[in-house]
Amino acid sequence: MKGGLGNFRFCAASCVDTVPFFPGGRAPDSLGKDKVGFALGLENGGFAKELLEEARSLENVKTVFHDKMRKELLPIQDTCLGLESADNNVHFFGIDTSLNPSLDSNGSVAEAIECLEEVEIFGGTGSLAAAAAVTTSLQTIPDIKTTGYSGLMLPVLEDQRLAEIDTLTIQQLLCISSVCGVGIDTVPIPGEVSVKSLASLILDVAALACRCGKPLSCRVFPVPDGSSGMKTTFDSPYMVNSSIFPL
Repeated sequence: MKGGLGNFRFCAASCVDTVPFFPGGRAPDSLGKDKVGFALGLENGGFAKELLEEARSLENVKTVFHDKMRKELLPIQDTCLGLESADNNVHFFGIDTSLNPSLDSNGSVAEAIECLEEVEIFGGTGSLAAAAAVTTSLQTIPDIKTTGYSGLMLPVLEDQRLAEIDTLTIQQLLCISSVCGVGIDTVPIPGEVSVKSLASLILDVAALACRCGKPLSCRVFPVPDGSSGMKTTFDSPYMVNSSIFPL
């Protein structure tokens, strides 16, 4: 696609079993050819900010998420369970409880994380601890059947606050991915990136996924004629622009 947007539909995924988010969406191999299964993914950046504004500190994250997210998700889960067929030909795999940003006002997950008193700027000190606390809470919501990543989604070009942070690096995102999801997502890189460098990045993500036993993916956008530090000029209703990351 023009301008390098073709990779919006492509990623390299590792350790993925059941994920309801494209382009790494996948049903488990155990489903079988004669059965239908489904799972739900959420877009909840605004709700995430409400929850983390209420929590204010890491010590309160688990209580707030378990209480408030459980309340919102239980009716959705009940509806999905009601769609399962008695002959077991339709199966509900669960809800991917990940915090997933939107481009709406207050829809940034990074901005939501910065509501915690331990995090001054996302990517700085406290960010790893915050990501770990949020992810642990998302994966242990009482009475909710979880699936997929169920972590923290940090797609640079789909999160207004992430796109604004010029100090953020791919290595910082990869580090944070060690305790949450999704990996390296919608990150613009120089168009002249070498095959070797790109393959090495994918290997880094795959190594982290395999070592931690968790699903991770790598989706980067080599920008034609773009170099590190330049601003992208994508014209898409689904993305914002950011500085191109060095690789």
